[in-house]
Amino acid sequence: MSALAAPTPAARPPTGAELAARIQIPRRLPVRYDGQRLQHLSHSSYTKFLLCPDDWRRQYLKGDRPPPSGHMFLGARVDDALSTYYRHQLEHGERLTLDQVHDAYRDHWTRELAEEAAKQGVRFDLELDEARAFTLGLEAIALTMRELVPRLGRPVAIQRELSYTLAPGLEWTIQGFLDLETLRADDDRPDVVPAIVDYKVKNTLHSQAKADQDPQAGLYLAGRWLSGQPAEHFCFAQIGKPGKRRKTMNTSLVVTRRTPAQLRTTLVRIAQAASQISALYERYGPDDPWGFADPSGWKCSARYCGHYTRCPGGGGI
Repeated sequence: MSALAAPTPAARPPTGAELAARIQIPRRLPVRYDGQRLQHLSHSSYTKFLLCPDDWRRQYLKGDRPPPSGHMFLGARVDDALSTYYRHQLEHGERLTLDQVHDAYRDHWTRELAEEAAKQGVRFDLELDEARAFTLGLEAIALTMRELVPRLGRPVAIQRELSYTLAPGLEWTIQGFLDLETLRADDDRPDVVPAIVDYKVKNTLHSQAKADQDPQAGLYLAGRWLSGQPAEHFCFAQIGKPGKRRKTMNTSLVVTRRTPAQLRTTLVRIAQAASQISALYERYGPDDPWGFADPSGWKCSARYCGHYTRCPGGGGI
């Protein structure tokens, strides 16, 4: 009488780490319109790809960059002025007055507007024309200096480039520029901790829940973590523009953190996006559509997409 064969044990499902290890990270990114390979991915390009792969293709592969909107131009000039304030403090050990920061803002505005005019101009609109945008910038700087700057901590670096690779042998990097790095108080510790600060001038402000999921915070904190100089805080220093839902301008400082496990997850997500970019390029090339944004979402609209009126998945037909 023969013995019954032992049952074959059920296969163990792969762990998250094993699944992550299967992602084939491309050694190189696709070739651009000028014959050069893309050298970097940033949080903005990663987010653009997630929202609309075809918008990403047009901008990063075809070089079809629409002019900046008035909202984008406003936010960048406020950023320039605040960077001037902190750069002067770091280089000279003294703080500029509000009037001096406003003067710096005017200089940045005039110079950058002339440079954009020589290209494609700025897409101001009825909601935010040039005069209103300029005035909002002055108000945003005054409010930031009064309500946010005292809470951001002692500056240690301004507009520092952050660049790192996901794996050895890759010929491209994750790149970002840190608006401000500080040492600031921590509610859970008696001493100060390193922090990254990012300025935002927006209609819709980040809540705590949104900040805790934001890919920019994850990618920047991951870069500091991989360098061996981790930052404890990522601070969204936000100015809320007045509009339909908000009668007056206000401020919001939202601080988020990431655990090592969350940082690893962020890196896996951008590795997967790079893999998808490579696969779409191999299948469709640089000229055919790659897939469109959700038509019911905010991204697929004339207001938020400079390609909308020419896009077959938007208003192009």
